[in-house]
Amino acid sequence: MKKSNKIYALLILTMTLITVSCSKKDVPLFLKRNSDAMNFSYLNTTKDLTILSNGKWKVTSQNDWINLDPAEGTGDGKTEQIIKVTVKQNTDDARSGEIFLENDIKSFSINIAQEEGHLVLNKPVMASSFIINEELIGQRIQIPYIKGATTDKATVTASLQGPGSAGLTVEDLYDFELNAGEDFIPVVIKGTPTAVGEIQVTLHLEIPSRSIVEDLIVKSRTKLEDNGLDPLESPTVTVVQLLPRLAVLDWGKYTKGSGISRKFELELATSQYGSAIRRYANQTDWLNSTSIGTGSYFFDHNRFVFADLEPGTAYWFRIVHKTINTQNLDSDISYFQFTTPAEDVLGPNVILYKDFDDFWWGGSPIYQAFGVQPTEAQIQASLNPKSSTAKSTDYRTMSWNNNIGSTFDGNLGPAKAPLLYNAYWDGAKYGSNFTSSSYAGWHGANAFAASGCMRLATASAQGYLKTPKLEEITGTADILVTVNTAAYYEPYHSWGEDVLRHYIIVEGDGTITDGGPTLSSTDNNKQIIVQCASNVSSTTKGPLYNTNRTTTHKVKISGATSNTRIVIKTLPYSGSDHYRIWLDDIKITKE
Repeated sequence: MKKSNKIYALLILTMTLITVSCSKKDVPLFLKRNSDAMNFSYLNTTKDLTILSNGKWKVTSQNDWINLDPAEGTGDGKTEQIIKVTVKQNTDDARSGEIFLENDIKSFSINIAQEEGHLVLNKPVMASSFIINEELIGQRIQIPYIKGATTDKATVTASLQGPGSAGLTVEDLYDFELNAGEDFIPVVIKGTPTAVGEIQVTLHLEIPSRSIVEDLIVKSRTKLEDNGLDPLESPTVTVVQLLPRLAVLDWGKYTKGSGISRKFELELATSQYGSAIRRYANQTDWLNSTSIGTGSYFFDHNRFVFADLEPGTAYWFRIVHKTINTQNLDSDISYFQFTTPAEDVLGPNVILYKDFDDFWWGGSPIYQAFGVQPTEAQIQASLNPKSSTAKSTDYRTMSWNNNIGSTFDGNLGPAKAPLLYNAYWDGAKYGSNFTSSSYAGWHGANAFAASGCMRLATASAQGYLKTPKLEEITGTADILVTVNTAAYYEPYHSWGEDVLRHYIIVEGDGTITDGGPTLSSTDNNKQIIVQCASNVSSTTKGPLYNTNRTTTHKVKISGATSNTRIVIKTLPYSGSDHYRIWLDDIKITKE
């Protein structure tokens, strides 16, 4: 009996050990993480990735700009562990990479995104004035920058001009190491001014690591101690874009919240001191809500567009910076000369071309420029857009997001503004009976003219522009349609940018055989959806580029006839999304 009890006890112990052993072996390995995606600024930055594991794990990346610490470990199944994810500073376009977290049975991919880190230089600044015969002590010209890196070294050579520069020198700067992030490059100006007048400093700046070579200009003046108020600094003008019939001129970025006036007197002439052929001084300050719409967005550039110019013609631009307080005088006049290039010669196969550069009012959204803008009432009151007198009238100036009535279907349609319709849309040729089956001309809805482009759609309603029938085609033809567009946006507004996609449609004869490289989707062989590239930072909601970059769409169509039209149309309004686009050049060519 005793022997039997011992055997029974041994069996129980054995079974218990086997059960415990199996229980431990059967506990599955697990590996958890707190995120599948991590976003980083352009700077060298470290963030924590939290994991939980009950066994060995490791983490790797094939991207040399991502560092992981630790790269492996063992978890107890209860305590969270931290992996330090560090990205190197980005000095180029936005980039993305991956890290891989794995154990013996699982592997996870975690996306790493880092914003672009292009170095941006802002307008140099120096003291607005110096006192004659008073030595300059500790004075510097500052060149502000953002997104600098410690690997960046700047060399600045300087030259002085102007009567007030007598007695002054500017020290050159060699291999100055920038700081990571935001700071300024200091250039020493010293000496004792001996004459009264304007000072202009030209700074030749080179930063080889970013392939930057720029000439920057900053101005000041010398004055007598009891000379009274200083004038505002005279603007320094540069060209942003120069086309045969359109010029965009810039005189520097505006620092938000600086309190400096954004009011200017602008003139265009055909000689430096001759009579103005365009003059716009009757304006509010460009910070005023009537110039920037709702006030919830902000325009960086002091920039203006002149359109409907003569190709191959020399012009002089004159500008005065106007004071809005009692602490300064208006600036001296700045003069800037430019010559428009000759008109391009279209090939014999081009059957339709429209670039909208003869539209001379409205700001220029493609180039982020303010522009002249008559009111709807002024346009309706027999304003002839082709009249040189009308173009020289001192109308208000407005921002590039503002628009007035819609062409075709709005307050600026042919019934209320026939001279406008005839000038821009061949109204004398086609008439305005849009509903007639024989109507062959331009047509649209929610189509708003601006300088050098059109805006299609409102914030809540679809828009389109339809070409005339392609009457130059005899029989049938294969054609190539080229269209340049960009999504609408209001800089620094909370939503940033409208939807990037829109339609290109064949109306009448013809079928689409190739939607081109920007094709997003095909509804059928009569209608496709194309997609534009973004112009807006997803982080700041501000512009990515100095000017907007239109996306070129190329669509091939077979079987086109004299009955064929092309329609550029926005997506239908849906929910809270916005679908507006800016439309630039349209060109249709026989293949």
